[in-house]
Amino acid sequence: MKFNTLKSSIGINTQFIIMMSLFNLGITFLSFAIGYFVYSWAMKLDLFDYPSLDPNEFTITSVDFIWFFLVLLTGFFLSAILAYRYGKRYTQPISELANVIQQIQQGNLSLRIEEPHHDIPHELNSLIKNFNAMADQLEISVKNSTIWNAAIAHELRTPVTILQGRLQGIVDGVFIADKDLHRSLLNQVEGLSYLVEDLRTLTLIENKQFRLELEKTNLQPSIYKCLQMFKERFQAKGLNATVSLTDESMLCDIRRLEQVLIAFFSNILRYANSGQFKITTFTTQEHWIFMLEDEGPGIDDIHLEHLFKPFYRLEDSRSRLDGGTGLGLSVIEAIIEAHQGKINYSQSKALGGSCFTIQLKINTI
Repeated sequence: MKFNTLKSSIGINTQFIIMMSLFNLGITFLSFAIGYFVYSWAMKLDLFDYPSLDPNEFTITSVDFIWFFLVLLTGFFLSAILAYRYGKRYTQPISELANVIQQIQQGNLSLRIEEPHHDIPHELNSLIKNFNAMADQLEISVKNSTIWNAAIAHELRTPVTILQGRLQGIVDGVFIADKDLHRSLLNQVEGLSYLVEDLRTLTLIENKQFRLELEKTNLQPSIYKCLQMFKERFQAKGLNATVSLTDESMLCDIRRLEQVLIAFFSNILRYANSGQFKITTFTTQEHWIFMLEDEGPGIDDIHLEHLFKPFYRLEDSRSRLDGGTGLGLSVIEAIIEAHQGKINYSQSKALGGSCFTIQLKINTI
């Protein structure tokens, strides 16, 4: 068992050196051994007279030809055996790899190379394992891409259909282009812009191209600014904000964190009951803490596992009517994790509803 493990850890170059050294040593040993037995046999049969040989004259006898032939024949079979044994070790996994690559190229993404045998070189072993891991990732990416394309098309269908219907109604004279209709159309356009920006953010993060523009910033003005953006809609729904903010600067991307705040406030409009919601920030020695609490109804335990997944809605029909995309919490989590922070959900002890808590480092990223 230990020997097999040792063999599998030897590289291709080392194995070739060992193979050729053994081959050379074997041929040399066999040459002397065959020569000894051939000449001993020839002398016993008096095929040539050793004392009569002239040391100053070079001659090749029939016995020499027999010796040469046996050495060549033995070397041929020995090299064939070694070439088959070691060649199969290299060619078999490479052939399997080529076959699987061809099948994957034709669209069969579920194929994988079988677990490498213990006696193949570690380079091939590593190649096969890395290829299987890459194939797994490719299959997952293709499946995710299919799901995302279907979900995006589904999300775009509703606002685009509404816009098309309303605009066609205005052209046909069915609808009057008054202020309320304009506001309705504007809400649909805003929903589309939020969807596009959320998708762009998640795509950048997925492709590892998401970049933060970090600066030392006090988030207090940004929180008040985002609250002011939603003031009329909060009042229309009967939501009142209680704010308790610390005056502390931290290293962050202010634009991205404002995107987080907008997503949070949009979720409050869609899901929270009328009444009070509370925004609190405070600092510890190393962290800035943001807490957002409401009076209910909270989130059932069955939803917690999927809470931060893209396109997941707690109440599908309700959030569609309010223009929700199902991306808000996944975008929030992605931006917070890009800041090397943490976000978690719990039940609010003060108000009894939902409580989202964000924890970010104050000084370093």
